[in-house]
Amino acid sequence: SESKFEICQEIIDHDERAAHKDHNDIKISAPGYDILQNITTQINGYDPLSVADANSPERFIPILEARGLNDNDKDEFGHRRDTLPIAQAVADHQNDHPHLHAQSAVLQFLEEEDGMNEEAVRSNAALYQFLKKTAQGIIVRNNPGTLSATSQKRCDDMLRDLSDDGLMIMTHPDVSSTLGAKDSLVKIKDLKCGLKDTEVYYTPEDFGEGFRQSIALHPRVIKQNRGSQGEGVWIVQLEDQSAYCSAQGECPPVTDDTRIVLMEAWDNHVEHHTVGEFLEFCINGRIDKSGSWTSTGQGRYFDGGLEAGSMVVDQRFLPRITEGEVRCLFVGSELVEIVHKKPKEGGLSATLASGAIYTKYSPYDEKFATLVQHLKEDVPRIMASFDMAHRPLPLLWTADYIYGDTDDELYVGEINCSCPGITQQLGIVPVIAKVAFETVFHSDLVSVGSVDDVAAQ
Repeated sequence: SESKFEICQEIIDHDERAAHKDHNDIKISAPGYDILQNITTQINGYDPLSVADANSPERFIPILEARGLNDNDKDEFGHRRDTLPIAQAVADHQNDHPHLHAQSAVLQFLEEEDGMNEEAVRSNAALYQFLKKTAQGIIVRNNPGTLSATSQKRCDDMLRDLSDDGLMIMTHPDVSSTLGAKDSLVKIKDLKCGLKDTEVYYTPEDFGEGFRQSIALHPRVIKQNRGSQGEGVWIVQLEDQSAYCSAQGECPPVTDDTRIVLMEAWDNHVEHHTVGEFLEFCINGRIDKSGSWTSTGQGRYFDGGLEAGSMVVDQRFLPRITEGEVRCLFVGSELVEIVHKKPKEGGLSATLASGAIYTKYSPYDEKFATLVQHLKEDVPRIMASFDMAHRPLPLLWTADYIYGDTDDELYVGEINCSCPGITQQLGIVPVIAKVAFETVFHSDLVSVGSVDDVAAQ
């Protein structure tokens, strides 16, 4: 089998996505074989490197991880703690569909260190060529922040190219970035789960004008697009609670001298500022005009422009956030778990870091019957809301809901499909395998199902 592998002895261009297309001309040789061995973990003794042939009868759905400069999410064996159970479930699901001859393994994309790590460059080039030849689908388990921004782009571009080559990427990087962006809340505001009083600002000028108007009407939640665990998510209220205007559309905007009270969702700390200082912090960061801040964040939420994903979302504050968030965990379109995340007494943040208490519920619990019914209406429409009806739902994703005025009103505050961890929900890995098979081998399963139906009759 080594005669099928040969790798070019040249440095790959790192600046253009087209560089991955150049990998079509790279053939994997013995050196490439060695490199791939270093990033491959076998499942059930199956060695995918011994079958690097597009004509092989074996079907292949590997798990793709990243090995980077920040591997805090890995165990002592160098894998995410939920990766091997997922890979094992995919391999075991073959028993339900023996005609597919499907196998799995774990492979890793390596940090390239801006092109300085030549071995990583060669490994990733070989990985692209190998996956193109052997895989039908890929389950991506790459935690944001594992790779540098440059290497993450290289990995995402590789996955885009593999998708163009006909592979099913679960979850495609464009789906992850689009659904995970804060402006997703604007795109779904007409669904059952959407809050209509939601706006997005892509420029500092629009933010300044829009926020001065919106805060005059209601308390707000202002969310930067970057950050995690509530960093840069602010609950904003007028210091003078009697100053809110009740006439929608007829209220004058507040002035920059208006005093406001802010609580950051990251740690529930409270700050007092003027509207002008808050706008300066969000736009320009820690400067004289923004005053003194105790937040650990740096502000500057529009740095890099829209091209860098910079934006701010402005939503009406829902007071029942004090009762917590309701997280729905999905595998494709299947709701597999509901978690109520109740904030620490006196707080608003529902993160574990802030002391929130998590309680799990079955998707069939009567407590959330209305929510589940609304989900049945919303989920089939979600991808079309993002102009992505041609792509499947993320393989593994979460939606965090906040209570409205009644127990039957819940609105999405955030969607996450980048790489939700499931170390506490490993019982769902058979569902992940089932949905992955249905996504990748849909036509095969439908045709076999038809034959089985005829035989049964």
